[in-house]
Amino acid sequence: MNTSKAKKEKPFSVFRSNRILQSFWTLNEEMQPRNKVTFVREIDASAMEKLREKLLQTSGVKPSFTAIIVKAAAIALSEFPYTNRGIFGPSFFKRLVQFNSYDIAVAVERNVPDAEAVVVVETIYDSNKKTLDAVTQELKGFADVKSESTERWSLFHTLLSRLPVFLSKWILRMPKYSPSLWLKHRGGACFVNSPAKYGIDFLVADMLWPLTVSFGWIKERPFVVKGELAVRKTMPLIIVFDRRIMAGAPAAKFFNRLALILENAEEEISAKYEDFKSYTEAV
Repeated sequence: MNTSKAKKEKPFSVFRSNRILQSFWTLNEEMQPRNKVTFVREIDASAMEKLREKLLQTSGVKPSFTAIIVKAAAIALSEFPYTNRGIFGPSFFKRLVQFNSYDIAVAVERNVPDAEAVVVVETIYDSNKKTLDAVTQELKGFADVKSESTERWSLFHTLLSRLPVFLSKWILRMPKYSPSLWLKHRGGACFVNSPAKYGIDFLVADMLWPLTVSFGWIKERPFVVKGELAVRKTMPLIIVFDRRIMAGAPAAKFFNRLALILENAEEEISAKYEDFKSYTEAV
């Protein structure tokens, strides 16, 4: 009989949370799901696929689905300006702010030691004035660059890793009090996010932004077309909006218009592409 005592395995392990994790968690504390409402809809993605192939042939750049969503959101935002707003200020001095430019924030993942994946937000400025290929190139640039090479990420990483936790938390919360800081560090009112590349059909979650547009995995599904069941590539489309800024009916108008733009992307977005082609060439 072996008399040596086997080391008993602990039923759980406690990680010592580092400054990066503790500082990053503070962003979740800003989220207020009690003020948010979610709309979900499955849409036909066939027109988006056709638009991607068309622009690949004409411009040599195949736009990503995220780029198409950004463009569609920019068009819808410009048609419904009440969606391009935010609420800023301390508890008893909050004010409603209208953004005059159509800047759209997008999520970009970064690999951080001891913190797994951390998401940083980059901004497509004046997204309504940029072509699909320009937006696609910007998105590729956000994903391809090294973590140290973007000003926003460099500042964010410094706050998370070098400052005391109480100080970094205080600084990270500042944009919610100032529209100018919000525009500089978090983009505009609208945030585009997607779990689709991981095979997730759709995501329903509160975000920091007044309006979040998200889309799920684009794949073939059963779909009714003109009263008949067919197999189509479809996309789950989701918006999460702040009901303090807009009520259900105005939000539904925006959502339906966004879905219509995407389901008719060849006409709706392709026309915008031609309208703003000279803008990209000038840039």
